[in-house]
Amino acid sequence: MRNTEKYLRCLILLLALLGVQTVSRAADRSIQNFVSQREKWDKLLGVPQTLEGRISTFNSLSLRFRNCPIPFYYAGKTPKLDNSVQNVEVTGQLARENGRILFKITNLKKMPDDMEYFVTEESKIDLTDPREWYSLGDWASNRAEFYNDDELKKKAQEAYRKGVKAEYNQLIVKQPETLLKLANRVREYKLNPQFSRELEHEALVLEWKELQKQPQADEKPLLSQILKFFPTAKTPQDKDNPPERQQYLKNQNEVFQKSDEVKQNRLMRWFYAEIVLNSILKNLAKGGSNGFEIAAAIAKELPERTDLVQNYQNMQLDFDFNRVDELPRQYLLDLSQEFQRRGNKDKARQTLVNWIESRRKKLDPNDADGRVRLARDLIELTDDKETAAKVLLRAWELNPKSTEASILLARLGFMLQKDHWLNPQEVKEFRDDPIRKAIRNGTVVAGMNRDQVKKVLGAPSQIGRSISGGKINELWIYGEASNQSLVIQLSRKRRSDELTVVRIRNAQISPAPLPEAADTVE
Repeated sequence: MRNTEKYLRCLILLLALLGVQTVSRAADRSIQNFVSQREKWDKLLGVPQTLEGRISTFNSLSLRFRNCPIPFYYAGKTPKLDNSVQNVEVTGQLARENGRILFKITNLKKMPDDMEYFVTEESKIDLTDPREWYSLGDWASNRAEFYNDDELKKKAQEAYRKGVKAEYNQLIVKQPETLLKLANRVREYKLNPQFSRELEHEALVLEWKELQKQPQADEKPLLSQILKFFPTAKTPQDKDNPPERQQYLKNQNEVFQKSDEVKQNRLMRWFYAEIVLNSILKNLAKGGSNGFEIAAAIAKELPERTDLVQNYQNMQLDFDFNRVDELPRQYLLDLSQEFQRRGNKDKARQTLVNWIESRRKKLDPNDADGRVRLARDLIELTDDKETAAKVLLRAWELNPKSTEASILLARLGFMLQKDHWLNPQEVKEFRDDPIRKAIRNGTVVAGMNRDQVKKVLGAPSQIGRSISGGKINELWIYGEASNQSLVIQLSRKRRSDELTVVRIRNAQISPAPLPEAADTVE
């Protein structure tokens, strides 16, 4: 069984070689080859030769081949030719008569025309053998160029294309170098540029896959190669096209092969951009702490990827938000302002709140100055006056001599009353008291005590005292006896009580002391 298989392989190889040789022999005896060696014609005089080619003209004595300068004369029997005959094969030899070279035909055979010959040779080819296709393509290409035959040129192109396809299909393991060689062959044979682009693209994709396996790979050579084959890949698109980009990157070769040249150029931009992005992201710090730096690089190299610019900026913002306790004050303010600029007011405020809270937790229990600074930040950064007041009150308790704590509390509406701070509501009630209003207005009203009367009017000119009905009374007289005087009566029931104003009037007071039994002063 093995011997049979070995025999069949040898037979197939022999047939393939014979096929190549058949085309080669046809090329060797062609008029085209004969004309190309005209400088050797003198040496070939009298040497038997067989030539074949396309007839230009013929008559009963001679014929001429297309693109051949010498005549061919019949030395033997005149053949029967008609206008349907396009190609012939002649056997004979070169001769010189009357100083000119001619060819004497001893035998002539009608041949299939070039298109018929091509089809016949094509039918003999092993479809999987690229060498046979290239050989047939060479024959057809050279023949088509010699005769300026556009139809045969197309056949040559077809043979070359099948040869490249066969060579591609023979690749067991595809390598970038092999694919690029095939792409060069496509250009050499002047086949459809789409074919070479597909091969170049596949080679680039393979190279990219290999690079992705290497953590510290250098992408620059690959990017240069992409631009060599697809120069427009460096030009940004007007805008991103996520569906197209994602579909392509998921199945690059298949999508590329199904696309026209315009779309292929767009796809190569997505390919190029993906590699550039991979290179940029190698510099991304853990947690995205340099997200703005990464975003700036993306904005410069890949301006159509605005989504990525936003994402990596947000990544750094989130990173900083989660470590506000480590941030200096100005950095914190910039961070909050950035959230504000992006329309995220809640996060802008929370950034400040979290920073202040982290500082509060770090405060020493007896640090009065630290609490004053904390309260100032609460007021200036978050406008949290309620919390600031609590912090300031604690600071004042720790250090009652803190001028800054007192100033800030006063600005918040607090008022120090003896050794106690009245809150804004208490201050309002305190200031709305009729007695205190009267003091501010410089008048005396019922209910005032001695100190309050003195605060308004000063010390009296005279004071009279009496006890009547269990009450203790004082008469405070202001002014000279000769003038209308102000008389104020203060009274209390028990010694423990405070004397308060019960009556106020103007009167002419006698300089004599008031009787002790007097109940009131009229």
